[in-house]
Amino acid sequence: MIQDDEYEAYVATPERIKALGFKPQKEIITSHLLPYADKIDEESKTFLEQVKTNLAKAVMLREMKPACGVWSSRLMKYIRIYGLKFGKEDHIAFIKLAYELVLIPDLEPCKVHKFATMFIMLTKKRYLLSPEELTLPWRPLYELGIKIFDKSSTSIGMYHYLTYVRRKSSEKQEVSMLEMVRKFLSGYGLDDALELFGLSMRQNENDLPTSLEGSYMTMIKCARTYFEVGATREILEEMLPLICPWSSNSQMMGPLTSFLPIGLHPKYAKQGHELWFDQLMTLWDSCYNSQCGISDVMILFAGLAKKNPGAIDWTPHVPKLFMRFLHALNLPVSYKDMQYSRSHSLDMKCVASWIVWTINPDGVVLKHLRSFLAGFESYLHSANSGRWSFKLRDLLRKLAREFLNRVRREREKRFRQTWENKTPESYKLRDEDVTEFVKIVLEPTFQAVYSRSGSLDISIALHNLAILRPAIVIPPLLEKLKTSLTSLTEPHRVTAAMSAVAAVARPMLRGADADYPEGPTHVVPFLMAVLPGLDPNDIKKTLVTLHFILIFSSMVPYIDCSSAHEYWPDLTDEELLVCESTAQLEDFVLIFLDRIFIIIESSVLEHARLDTKDSDCARSKTDAVMETAISSAATAVLTQCSPKIFKEALRKFKSFATESTFETNVSGSMVGVLLHVFARIDSESTLAAFLPKLLEELEELTSSDEALREENPPRDLVYRLVLLMHVVDCDGSVLLKYIPQILPVLDRILKLHAKYALTRACEVLSHILNSMSYVDLKEWKSSSEDFGSAPEKWLPIREWGRGCLLKDTNFKWHVPSAEEAECAQMISDRYLKHEVTRLKQWLSGERSMSRERRLRSFHIINSVMSCSTFLPQPNEEPISLLETQVPATSMPFANAVPYTVTLDGENMRVALTRLLLEVQAKMLGDKTDDTRGLEMLLQAWERVVVLKGLRTGPGLEARLRSYGALERALDGRGGRLRGGLTASARLRMLIADAARLQDEARLDLVCDAGITPSALKAVHALYDLAINTYSSVRIFAQIRLYWMLSHYPYSYRALIPRLVELLAAGGEGDEWHARHKGALFMMLGPKAGPLVAKQDWEVVGALWPAILKAPLSEKPTIHRLEHAFSETLHRHFPAVNTRLTVSQSAVDAAKCLLSEEQLNDKEFMEQLEKSVEREIATSDKTEKVYIQLVNDLVTVAENSKGQWRRLELAMQMLTYCPLVQTPYPPRAVRLMVRSLVHDDIIVRRIAQKLTHFALKQRKHKIKKIEVDPYEIAGVERPEKHVPGYRKDIEWAMWSEDNDILTDEEWDKPWLRDYNYGFYAWPKKIKVAAPVSEQTYSIDKAPEDMEEGERYLYEFFSDEANIERLVAFLTVEEKKGKDKFNGIRYAMFRMAFAQFGERVSRRLLQRAVRCAADAHEAPQRFAAELATAALRAPRDWPRQRALALQAEALDVIKAGLTAVTPETMEDWGTCVATGVEKMDPRRGAAVLRALLQLCAPPPALGDADPDQSTSFVLCARLYALQGALGCMSWRAAPLAVELLKRLESANFIQHPYQNVRETVGSILMTIFDTELVIQGGENGAAPCLKDFLATVEPRLAALYDENGDIVVKTAVSMGGQCGSRETIAAPENPVAPITAIPLTALTKNTPHVARLSTDAPRADHAHQAEGSDSAETESEDSVADKQLVDRLNSALRLSGDVAPAQRHHARAVNLLTTVLRGCMGVIVRGVYGNTETQYELVSTACALASRGPPQPHEELPRAAGGFLASLALANHSSSAFNKALEVLESLAEGRSWWARLACIDFAQPLLFYGLPMLCDEPERAVRAERFALKLMRDSRVEVRQSAAKLLTGLMHCRALPNEQMTLKSLKRSCRSKELVERHCGVLGLCAYLASRPYSLGPELGNVLAELSRHTSAPDPIPATIRTALADFRRTHQDDWPKHREQLTEDELDLLADLTSPPSYCA
Repeated sequence: MIQDDEYEAYVATPERIKALGFKPQKEIITSHLLPYADKIDEESKTFLEQVKTNLAKAVMLREMKPACGVWSSRLMKYIRIYGLKFGKEDHIAFIKLAYELVLIPDLEPCKVHKFATMFIMLTKKRYLLSPEELTLPWRPLYELGIKIFDKSSTSIGMYHYLTYVRRKSSEKQEVSMLEMVRKFLSGYGLDDALELFGLSMRQNENDLPTSLEGSYMTMIKCARTYFEVGATREILEEMLPLICPWSSNSQMMGPLTSFLPIGLHPKYAKQGHELWFDQLMTLWDSCYNSQCGISDVMILFAGLAKKNPGAIDWTPHVPKLFMRFLHALNLPVSYKDMQYSRSHSLDMKCVASWIVWTINPDGVVLKHLRSFLAGFESYLHSANSGRWSFKLRDLLRKLAREFLNRVRREREKRFRQTWENKTPESYKLRDEDVTEFVKIVLEPTFQAVYSRSGSLDISIALHNLAILRPAIVIPPLLEKLKTSLTSLTEPHRVTAAMSAVAAVARPMLRGADADYPEGPTHVVPFLMAVLPGLDPNDIKKTLVTLHFILIFSSMVPYIDCSSAHEYWPDLTDEELLVCESTAQLEDFVLIFLDRIFIIIESSVLEHARLDTKDSDCARSKTDAVMETAISSAATAVLTQCSPKIFKEALRKFKSFATESTFETNVSGSMVGVLLHVFARIDSESTLAAFLPKLLEELEELTSSDEALREENPPRDLVYRLVLLMHVVDCDGSVLLKYIPQILPVLDRILKLHAKYALTRACEVLSHILNSMSYVDLKEWKSSSEDFGSAPEKWLPIREWGRGCLLKDTNFKWHVPSAEEAECAQMISDRYLKHEVTRLKQWLSGERSMSRERRLRSFHIINSVMSCSTFLPQPNEEPISLLETQVPATSMPFANAVPYTVTLDGENMRVALTRLLLEVQAKMLGDKTDDTRGLEMLLQAWERVVVLKGLRTGPGLEARLRSYGALERALDGRGGRLRGGLTASARLRMLIADAARLQDEARLDLVCDAGITPSALKAVHALYDLAINTYSSVRIFAQIRLYWMLSHYPYSYRALIPRLVELLAAGGEGDEWHARHKGALFMMLGPKAGPLVAKQDWEVVGALWPAILKAPLSEKPTIHRLEHAFSETLHRHFPAVNTRLTVSQSAVDAAKCLLSEEQLNDKEFMEQLEKSVEREIATSDKTEKVYIQLVNDLVTVAENSKGQWRRLELAMQMLTYCPLVQTPYPPRAVRLMVRSLVHDDIIVRRIAQKLTHFALKQRKHKIKKIEVDPYEIAGVERPEKHVPGYRKDIEWAMWSEDNDILTDEEWDKPWLRDYNYGFYAWPKKIKVAAPVSEQTYSIDKAPEDMEEGERYLYEFFSDEANIERLVAFLTVEEKKGKDKFNGIRYAMFRMAFAQFGERVSRRLLQRAVRCAADAHEAPQRFAAELATAALRAPRDWPRQRALALQAEALDVIKAGLTAVTPETMEDWGTCVATGVEKMDPRRGAAVLRALLQLCAPPPALGDADPDQSTSFVLCARLYALQGALGCMSWRAAPLAVELLKRLESANFIQHPYQNVRETVGSILMTIFDTELVIQGGENGAAPCLKDFLATVEPRLAALYDENGDIVVKTAVSMGGQCGSRETIAAPENPVAPITAIPLTALTKNTPHVARLSTDAPRADHAHQAEGSDSAETESEDSVADKQLVDRLNSALRLSGDVAPAQRHHARAVNLLTTVLRGCMGVIVRGVYGNTETQYELVSTACALASRGPPQPHEELPRAAGGFLASLALANHSSSAFNKALEVLESLAEGRSWWARLACIDFAQPLLFYGLPMLCDEPERAVRAERFALKLMRDSRVEVRQSAAKLLTGLMHCRALPNEQMTLKSLKRSCRSKELVERHCGVLGLCAYLASRPYSLGPELGNVLAELSRHTSAPDPIPATIRTALADFRRTHQDDWPKHREQLTEDELDLLADLTSPPSYCA
């Protein structure tokens, strides 16, 4: 809502503060604009006192339900209605209480969400309380988060919480006109409308989940401001040790980034960011690739930059951060379209925030920003849209918004007065910085203007930029609109340009105030120019045009000021122009109406058949949208008209509306809506113009009784009824004088028989009463001045776009007067009394009553109820439905209507409730089939019971959101303004909107003490209708019933007994089916909180068994409904506790809100004494109810007698009520274990989950002790901690020589949580106590067990049960879909851990047999059991643990021997999950056994490894890889050992491809353990650099004597002898690579493709173009190849291959595997260091360059993948320098293929390295030199590719001096050498291509130079032609604009160059 500091000071006078008793913290001051503002202070004072007292009492009396819930809701309502209207002391007390309520132990998740929301509402306005005034502890909040989100309970479903999603706009109820005006103005409504045509312009940002996680995280952000100063150190000590770079938990960094306070005062820097900034920046640098959410630190950096501007020198970090931003945009820039990189997502809000708040006068960030935006600018063009588009637009929008916020924070007075950190003077933005920023961001924003989607984002960005610098932003936009309006063929360009100009309307209208005096001169011409856009044949264009007109109309008074110069001598030239243009405004309004009339006339609904009635046709959504849009725009235009123009418009409209008769569904309805607009704006004139004639015509049309009885009334009559209906909806005070003429006509038309006509007649009555009773503004013009006195007394053009201060609003409200109330009473008596009497006669049996007559009565009752403001709530004593010590009270809000309308002196609502009850009883008693009558009865119920009038639209939340969007769209704050406060204040129209909303909100948030007897009777009546026989009646009744239930808290409890009774009674036939269905639907609603999922064990305990015990039905609808219960419970039934103890700290916090007198109140003290007893009694009672519910469900399940649906539903219900507090009773456990072997597969599946829950509830607790990790390691705690591999973590790592041989060693502490240690140790860690101190459940005798535990034990000990269970679990469920089942594994693990070998032995014996089975289901079952056996015994005594693990290993051995392709993944999961939490020292035997089993044995000498079982080898290696990956740093020495074994077994050069692929993947996992954080060491981890050094000598066989790579390929047997060529032939660019070449088989010399790596040479100009040639293969070569391949296989298997060939083949295999491994390390490895991999780049370029790799070419594919991944990797500064060095050496290489490949590699590398080039110009010079060198290459392909690279560098503005480069290129153009000349031409063409959507400043010179070379030798002319063709294509869209930027000579040159040559002599 509106905040106006000046007005607040004006309102907060000393007298008022004294009257209130406090100075309000921050009230919603819009209340002061309401007509009853004088009553609000007293009302709020009473409300606040009630809330304070009762909320405090509710907490102190420990009554969570209902008292705490009700009164916390009341506090939130208070804040919504009045803002934070309480003193500072109360504010602090409320915050502390809300904080303590959230922290109550074991509070259920929904209450946590509620209290957290309350806390957020209290603390959102941070500036009101400084950290000195309020301190909150951080640790309890952190511990609460651990408890709520602890995976061990939440991930298995035991602790379930909800995620609410806001409803989409399509689900909203009908929208009021005001709402649509508001939405159309903001642009959001325009999107809603366009969505109908599939033209949605935005992502729906409102669909954000309002969940427990969301409220908890927001609460932390609000609370961290108030943490103690020393909290940072404590938080770091707690959370830094939890950082594990290998963790797959993407939320790992979440707590750290949320809790760390970032807004500490600079004086506390040493206790704040200095403690963590360098550490976290280093961590991000080292672990950039980690998937543990490491990029979340960006949230911290952005927050730090914003909250502590200038506190950190960001300059050293700018390049690397911009590089990461580029990577996060997901742009399609890659090596040969191979996107091999991990997706790094960054929130664009953080990116924008960091960029904006680090801009300072030194210009470094702005320089990088220019380069950054230039890099992706062309991707914003509509031709280049893709997955990246939304992110780019989002970034632009957020950049502009954040920058405007910064400008405001630094320059506006109110921001300078807060306690928050200010920007230091030296860091503040200067005017030139603002201008520079706007220019930088504007260019890419313009590219996106014509985007097909997301134009709203761009509009918002343009709006914010235009506020800052309108003179820069607006003229180009106006130019775009001007050129697009002349285009007939591109409607999208017109609509996009109109949307863009509408977005900048306010800055444009402010003219000279905003340094853009020409702005207003364009308004009238453009308004006239867009009118043709109102085209009935193009709905989208029409909607956008209406939006355009609407925006400008809301800020421009339509007053003719052409005579202003006579009264105002001080007009400027621009103002004179504007005044002259306003003479056209009258024409504009009249033409606008003409165009609207054309649309209306073209919307007529014509009937194909003559017998079709008007009433039978429904209008389409399109028509509805169009009607709303027209009425919105017409309202805006006509509101702003001067009396003279309005009079002309009314005259024109009258002639249009009355000269023709329109059909009333579409066109007639539109005319009516327009008439309503006229009537609301000027009731006097409109009524005078229309009403007398209308009444006269209607009197004539209804004069005869035949006309009244006509079933198909004439169109004339219905059309006039529609007009009358709309015209009387106007100002009631004006309507009063016409009432005597209206009543006789009303008497007649209310007797019409035709339903359609009667409905319209009743709406006339309804609108008359509504007009008498409503409270609303009379006008909302843009200025409060008199529009009739301009321009004589005031000059409207100076008010264009200006705001209005609250104290100057001068709103006039329509408040019902005594005369109007009297008239309403008279009308009510005249019509309602008669109908009531008639109904009573029917009820008593005096007179019969036909359906039609009864329907008319209901219609009239409905209409009379429209004067709802005259009909107060019944003054009855509320009924208490729930016992409470702090009952709710009614809070009647003040309103402006002191009058009431009664029925014979009695409250009308009470009287009508009584009557309707009798009518309904009679109708239902007669078993009527009058569904229409019952539906109308329901409408009458709605009007009688619901307190809302006609004008209230959808929910308050939606209205507030659309108001917020509108406020932002028309915001004017933040620019350079001269016009005083009003220039940037809110528009008067907006303030009017806010005042209306405030009035509506008060109605919406009304507080009732409880349900009144009348309302309760209505609820029961609606219940009766909700189970009616007819579905339409049921649906209507249920909707109204849901509203009642949500409006009156706990009213649903009144229906529960009736529902239970109905289901228990049962019945048969259709009537019972309808009642049954109605009851089930009722329980499934309302959507927000279904009855069946109420968080109340008493309600659930009654309903769930009732549903299950209801008689069975075979109807499919009932089956579907019963199935829906499961889904509803899953979505809406969270964990609900049985026991609750309110903490003492919460009670103490509540005490602060009560006065001494209240605390010492005798009655309260007595209640307080008993409060603890009552709390315990309530918990006991709830627990009893819960256990009874579970027992009832069990009874149903046990007695299901083959009713499988009921059994499944009962079991499902049991899964929705597991509690951490109260375990399932023994009976339930018995049912669960029996169900494990049930015949129904679904029951078995549910039983597995339930058994797991039961075991989890009875889990034996392990005793833990705290130890110092440094003590265990035997190392002193260092003063300066270095993360990474260290001496003090070795005790937690695997070691080959550190076996545990004794029980004493086994008892030594071991690390339970592997997240600890690698980064840091906490002060103390919790470890399991020694075995001697533990008590184990594994030896407990059955007789000592608790009953439920005994049932579990007995089941798993019974041989027959086990046999049956195994039989069921080894059956395949879904072929090809089954996977390793986590629930089954978890159940067995818990059973093994609880009962030990007594249970495990039987199962594992069967598991060994299953593992050896060839079928997949038994193997999968064995894998689950083996995993359970590995995990279960980690806390057991040594011998028993080792024995169980040995059994598990037997299963795994058997499984990995009999493994199949289907179960390979399952065995991998088995091993990985089994060792994941294993201590490497205690599990040394397991790891060694796995290594022995899976790792290959050493090879014998030089022989190839055994190739007979490659699949089993792969499966075993895959399993071992899983184990290694899960143990990460703890298994680093194991990784070294595995690498040695692979080396000694020659597996890295294995001859089989599938094995090589697996080994390549394992290499990635091995080297993934290498991580060196700055200052640390590599420790025991393997080192990639060392490994590559050992690989290099083994690749010698690949090289020839010149150092070039030789890839040997067999050619045809009969081919000619070919000499060795340096390069492969272009005709056959890709030579297939065979594992072992066959020189021995061919008598010819082998054909060798020799690829140079990095052997440098000074000059290769001696290679003439096309000098490379090769021998072509003979015709028989294909057949020969096949023969060769067969012989090759035979000889290879027999071992007769020559040793030299074998070494060559092994080298190829080795290189393939290594390249694959390195690619894996780059893409998936944690360590971000890429320097090491550059050793392989030269080799990879030589191999990957030869065209697109074919599927069978393994080595080139591996090389290409390696290069693709490296090019997209994040580079540190040193790695980027290394990359440039390698590129430079490759440019000198001998092979042109390698040179070509290095250019492909350089393109993505340099693109993502733009920030590095921008940071050091020397790098940019080297990149340019690299490109230019290769542009002088002897090969034309290389030159062309290098030119593309230069184009990219120019496009991204990366060249250090473009002018110098162009001069150099021009010199090259004039060279005599062809290559040099081609280089120059390519460079100039690159310049053309570098500006695809704009023109470079040197374009003329470039064209002139190119024109000289059109006749040069080939390939120069072809190059020029191609470049110019591309130039024409990319510049086509904006050619009219580009043409103006070129001189005549340049245009002629361009025409000559692009025109084809003429061949005519």
